Amino acid sequence: MTKRKQPDGLYERLIDIGLKDRFIRGVVGIVVIAAAASIVISTLGSGTKAVITLALCLSFGVVLVILRALMHYADSPFVKFVCFAFSGVIMFVLLVFALLLIPAAVICWPQPYAELISLPNCPAQQAEVRPFTPVPFKGAGISFNPDNGKYLVRVFYRAARKEDAENVVGALLTAGYKSDGVASSLDEVVTTNRNPDTTLLKTTTQARPTLEDVVKIVKIAVPVKAASVSLFPEDSPLRSGDIQVLLF
Repeated sequence: MTKRKQPDGLYERLIDIGLKDRFIRGVVGIVVIAAAASIVISTLGSGTKAVITLALCLSFGVVLVILRALMHYADSPFVKFVCFAFSGVIMFVLLVFALLLIPAAVICWPQPYAELISLPNCPAQQAEVRPFTPVPFKGAGISFNPDNGKYLVRVFYRAARKEDAENVVGALLTAGYKSDGVASSLDEVVTTNRNPDTTLLKTTTQARPTLEDVVKIVKIAVPVKAASVSLFPEDSPLRSGDIQVLLF
């Protein structure tokens, strides 16, 4: 009987193992399932993410075949164990990815997974926005002055400084000013200093006499960032308010 010629090169060995090994045939099946899942994602959700998913699935399949080849030919028990462990982790990830697609597409569960693959029938959960709530100032250094009521001080703030804005508005109200807070990107503000935690003040000519008092109140309300408070040198014909406090 003629003996079957043994493959010599690594490529021939991989092909030979792939044709006979049940493990690798199972890997191929898992990759096919994952590839089908990526096509479903492309239909239901994001095409870009489907391409990325397919590429990852194919890459994992190649890695699994290589690991199986190492397990087959390696003499070291440690190397075999490491290859087996990595193979198990990769197969588990692929199976979970494929199996979770069904409940994600049908009932949007689990929600983070459905959002990750951008399924259109599963709208992202909107974080509950806390309403803007001025915090009354209860410390020393600010006293109520009824004459301040003729000035409107508007506080425009970036999202990261909402808490600072609430403290500033609360302090201004405590001092008798009319004041409110408005969330803004502040992209329309023309200034060279747009560093985080910077506070800039603009004033009209009419409100110039009280600007120094407003600056003092702002520094008291947010003492940690008092050093970053600065003024625009020129008066401005503001479209909103008599004084504007800009919290970057």
